[in-house]
Amino acid sequence: MKNKFTIAIILIASMIAGCDPHKDGSTKSENELITRVSLSFISTDSSNKDSLYVFWDDPDGIGGNNPRLPDTIHFKTNKQYVCFAEFGEEHHGIFQDITNTIKSEGVNHLLCFDVNSMTMPPNAGITITRADKDNNGLEIGLETMWKMNRTDIGSVKVRLKHQPGIKNGTCDPGETDVEVDFPFVITN
Repeated sequence: MKNKFTIAIILIASMIAGCDPHKDGSTKSENELITRVSLSFISTDSSNKDSLYVFWDDPDGIGGNNPRLPDTIHFKTNKQYVCFAEFGEEHHGIFQDITNTIKSEGVNHLLCFDVNSMTMPPNAGITITRADKDNNGLEIGLETMWKMNRTDIGSVKVRLKHQPGIKNGTCDPGETDVEVDFPFVITN
């Protein structure tokens, strides 16, 4: 009796250990573990193609050391920039760019940009428009256009929303994979 009980426990344990959550045919997508968010800006001004690059990272993940905060982004009024957002994961000292994964799973992801002005009504200094779409025709936000309308100071909260099966083009549904505030200044 004792041997049958032991064998039963071993069989159950091996079945549990061998379970793969994706072998059931589900398309459930796991949340991303993101430890780096970077924004690359290229001016659309043909006479002066200046570029800007800022990033946030937290190589050891949640807890542990504080993350490295992004530098202030310095924009000029009446300029427009193409912005490329990139995401990465550092695990055991090895960095992996996961931007292409987010793009290929675009039907499950949406980047949200919340402009917080310290000097005027929201969005008055910067207008951000998503320029890329997923396979269902909904915006993703890995590529955006940022238009500098006037002088301003504040921050842009960048949120990567994980919305498997519930994406509707808004930032409301789903969970947030990562959220970072990027400070900015717009001068003449």
